[in-house]
Amino acid sequence: MQQKDNIKNLIDCWNKVSGNRMNIQDEGRMAEVWNKRSVTYAKNMEKDRRQKKTDEILAFLDECGFEPDGARILDIGCGPGTLSLPLSKMGADVTSLDISSGMLDRLKDSVKQESLPIDIIECSWWTADIDELGFRNEFDLVIASMTPGIKDVESFERMMACSRKFCYYSNFLRRKEDKAYRDIRSSILGESSANNMNGGMNFPFMYLYLAGYRPSVKLNHAEWKEEASWQETADRAIDFIGRGQDFDDETKQKIMDYYQNVAVDGKYVSESDVYTGMMVWEV
Repeated sequence: MQQKDNIKNLIDCWNKVSGNRMNIQDEGRMAEVWNKRSVTYAKNMEKDRRQKKTDEILAFLDECGFEPDGARILDIGCGPGTLSLPLSKMGADVTSLDISSGMLDRLKDSVKQESLPIDIIECSWWTADIDELGFRNEFDLVIASMTPGIKDVESFERMMACSRKFCYYSNFLRRKEDKAYRDIRSSILGESSANNMNGGMNFPFMYLYLAGYRPSVKLNHAEWKEEASWQETADRAIDFIGRGQDFDDETKQKIMDYYQNVAVDGKYVSESDVYTGMMVWEV
């Protein structure tokens, strides 16, 4: 009885927090945001950093006993194929799903260039019908890596229902926004500046633990600096902070002016301090 009460209370809390934290509830708007990010993705994250992250994930899956050769894999929120591509090269039968046509176009380009047999599906996980898609209990590994597709217990359970063996999930534990973002939220938008994207990993882990699972967990910490022109950094901030809303021209100009004023020799240095977690469990 206590276990059921604990799970019920956790689900209630998770749903309430998700409703407050997600500033994009519309699927069309979510697709639009990620379509824009697909254009600048390569610029915003260096190739060697992406490769290091991918290598860490593949090594963790190996430690947990997953063998990709011959396995069926579902990659939810696959983006440009950060995990889908290397897993396919390792012999897996990969199905890649994403809401963003822009991200999937990048994946399709890679698939064509490298002649990989990846099944690509444009779909929102928020409203996906896994029975209609033929996904229920069909995959040896289901991946949800840093994706907003898993936003609540319903979408998390839907992910688990597609697996007959392993699941992989990762998200932020804590992400401290760059000082400029906090300043913009506070002084220009009138929002709370204490927006550090905390806790995305917490609810899925607690849910699994209360349900009797004991996932393997790995936690990471990364700090880095990135220098770019103030115009490029301002455009990126408008795109990121403005997710789920349309800034008017006056607000956009204020953000542009902010970066121009704080730039040194036309450049702005963004600083990130990020803690992430990933976990693997058998269903």
